[in-house]
Amino acid sequence: MLAATVLLGLVTVSVASEGAKWKYGETDSHGYGPPDWGKVSKYCDFTAQSPIDIETASVKKDANLKELRFTADNENGKVSGVIKNNGHAPTLAINKLKGKASLTGGPLGDSVYMLQQFHFHFGCDESEGSEHLVNGKAYPGELHLVTYNTKYSDFDTAASRSDGLAVIGVFFEKKKKGEKGQGKKHYKAVRKLHSALRKLENVGDETSVKNIKLFDLVPELTDLSSFYSYKGSLTTPPCYQSVSWIVLKEPIKFHKSAFGAMRKLKNGEGGLMCGNFRPPQTLNGRVVSEFDR
Repeated sequence: MLAATVLLGLVTVSVASEGAKWKYGETDSHGYGPPDWGKVSKYCDFTAQSPIDIETASVKKDANLKELRFTADNENGKVSGVIKNNGHAPTLAINKLKGKASLTGGPLGDSVYMLQQFHFHFGCDESEGSEHLVNGKAYPGELHLVTYNTKYSDFDTAASRSDGLAVIGVFFEKKKKGEKGQGKKHYKAVRKLHSALRKLENVGDETSVKNIKLFDLVPELTDLSSFYSYKGSLTTPPCYQSVSWIVLKEPIKFHKSAFGAMRKLKNGEGGLMCGNFRPPQTLNGRVVSEFDR
């Protein structure tokens, strides 16, 4: 029996399939690792899976993507909610009564996708951490802004539908000493997240976060002018192939201390959470589109 519940991943969805448990790393007594996720959900062995390695030499330029828009019901894109260590990723569930944001246009057409949550994937050092790669290169981490198609009654209903989800992937990397970076407003938003992450060391820990300014955290959201797009899946079980991916080209910068806070978080097996990324999956003939204004 397959049951979707809000938990995490590419979305916060997990699977209960005859008691099977999934995890990152090698398959062991704690659960199935990524190569064996097909034993948790059959969809994880399907042919349009995510993440992927984006090979820029083979992407297709698409001017029709220019109308993609991320909007909010307030000027700064402020959202609030509860961020939790669920054992797989620090995940902030959006309180839509205190600020909503949505995505429409481009590959999504006239459909409107509402922001449900965002979460982080990250490595134990600077050499890896992002789920998507670009020409074989990994970033130290990747932020996922998860939205669902509002033509469905709720997120759980949309999660398994072919047009149910759209996710914005944002690479992040450590700010180098002396580097100009992305301005005071950006780092103020990062510091607010950093303060919250410090309270999430153990599984089940959670804390409220108020007024995260998404347009400060991810400046590219104000003008989606440089990104890749393709059709794929959740990057965790149940691996539904229901996601329109928008992967921004421009990474955001995190201070060293923010990485330190994330790398102290513990996972559901009692170890460190860092390394919570799925390896790249085969493209299998899918087209990756590119837009640059």
